[in-house]
Amino acid sequence: MKARVPTLSLMLIGNLLLVSVSLFAHHGTFVSYDTKHPVTLTGVVAEYHFTNPHTQLYFDVTDDKGNVTRWAAEGPAPEIWVEAGWGKKRTESTLAPGTKITITLSPARNGKPVGAAAKIFLANGEQVGPAGAGEPPNQ
Repeated sequence: MKARVPTLSLMLIGNLLLVSVSLFAHHGTFVSYDTKHPVTLTGVVAEYHFTNPHTQLYFDVTDDKGNVTRWAAEGPAPEIWVEAGWGKKRTESTLAPGTKITITLSPARNGKPVGAAAKIFLANGEQVGPAGAGEPPNQ
């Protein structure tokens, strides 16, 4: 019986380590994105997905020469939107394809058109979603 207790303890400790490593690996938002140099873009919503673990917004930005770039913005988890009064139906109807938006995001460090959304505004100036989502801590 004494030999089983240490083995069981080691197995439990090993499992806890495996779980904790995968949790830290997932939450790399402020490592993957440049939070010190946010950018503000104006574009048109292509798609919006109210999904776990993060909401996803795809939008098209047209430059001065007419070139269109499809951007992807990772938003907070759906429960954060719900807590701020933005449920799935409200959010999906507000961010329907074709909606003009201005978005501030922390861009990807690798230069790809991807970012962590901080603030989203409609053409009429209304803010969409939870305030400060995607901003680095202590800002």
